[in-house]
Amino acid sequence: RERALNRMGKVARDWIQHVCAKKGFAPDAAILAGGQLFTSGSYRLGVHEPGADIDTILVAPNMCTRDDFFGEVLENEKRDPESLAERIRRHPDVTNFVPVEGAAVPILTFDWEGVNIDLLFARLNSASVPTTLDIDNDAILDGVDNATEKSLNGPRVTNLIAKLVSGTPERYQTFLAVVRCIRKWAKSRGLYSNKMGYWGGVNINMAVALCIQLYPVDCPASLLRKFFLVFKTWRWPNPVMLTKPHDAGYGLQVWNPQNAHRQVAPMITPAYPAMNSTLATSRQTLQILHEEFCRGHAMVDSLWKQHQKGDPNLNWAQLFEPSDFFIAYPNYLSLCIVGPTQTDAQAWAGFVESRLRRLTSDLLGRSLPLSKIQLWPKKIEACIADKSAMLTKAQRENCITYFIGFQMDMLRMRGKQLNLE
Repeated sequence: RERALNRMGKVARDWIQHVCAKKGFAPDAAILAGGQLFTSGSYRLGVHEPGADIDTILVAPNMCTRDDFFGEVLENEKRDPESLAERIRRHPDVTNFVPVEGAAVPILTFDWEGVNIDLLFARLNSASVPTTLDIDNDAILDGVDNATEKSLNGPRVTNLIAKLVSGTPERYQTFLAVVRCIRKWAKSRGLYSNKMGYWGGVNINMAVALCIQLYPVDCPASLLRKFFLVFKTWRWPNPVMLTKPHDAGYGLQVWNPQNAHRQVAPMITPAYPAMNSTLATSRQTLQILHEEFCRGHAMVDSLWKQHQKGDPNLNWAQLFEPSDFFIAYPNYLSLCIVGPTQTDAQAWAGFVESRLRRLTSDLLGRSLPLSKIQLWPKKIEACIADKSAMLTKAQRENCITYFIGFQMDMLRMRGKQLNLE
């Protein structure tokens, strides 16, 4: 992982120097332009599992634009070969390259020597990015655009969470142990995906950090029990906050409860500018989360009572049992995302995945008489469409499928059958 990051950092700095030279800057200015890679999330905290991705942010000076990053479209409808995206795509160690330029936070996703990397781009309002750059200083956000603000939010929030739980070495190790448990639990139960409306890594980090603040001397097992108790009984939409939001005066929008009437389960990031990290959460996904919090608390509380009685045979494995999603619902929808080639299918899937939660929560969840609806956040690389779909062989070979389970609310039904079409 370190080797992949170091090699990618060299490619990025070479690209920055090329952009500077292309735009007429002196060689000395090109060298001083610098450029730094920062990590966030589980890798930064040291709780990543084998095969987990690395959230990476390239911080570049103001002469490098997002068009330089992704590459302008040339006359032959191909991207500029000297853009960073194309340099990474052509690199011999890179596979599964997928650019998502149209997202709210544009991103490159790829595997470098088998290590999955999500690369964001941040453009500072400065002519240089030295190695001594303090990314935690609020002044770094002076004059940046909206996408850069959101990109920088990742490492800034992760760094601040680490500081907030580092009162003692024992407390920080307790935090890491519980974060690992909750991540494993969320992934096994189909709850680990921020963009699908559930909780992602930063949400889990913040939730466990809040429990550390409430119970600073608890051991990991006790804190895990308190975690499920806290969020089983949390009165949403009261926000989860580690620090009080503050305005540093750089003109960025700071989260305000007066403007958060439609936010279902807000979790407010501690770094400036404070923002809701669970905007994608809907009433439908909160229903699933609450059911799982209740299940988790019942199991851990039962283990705690066994421990109180002196029983040494505690079965922790039951907490992490895989979800029964695929047998839990009477009805399922399958969504097949297809393309003529693997590259086309991956690019199209990136666009569709960013809007899947709207299909589940906004369109189906609100317009149909359903008592429960759940999107399984893990994609399945297989095609289950029947012959009526009229897909070509190439499309069937390059297909990604998502599943949605739902229960009908018979009290709201007008008739006995639900015609989804």
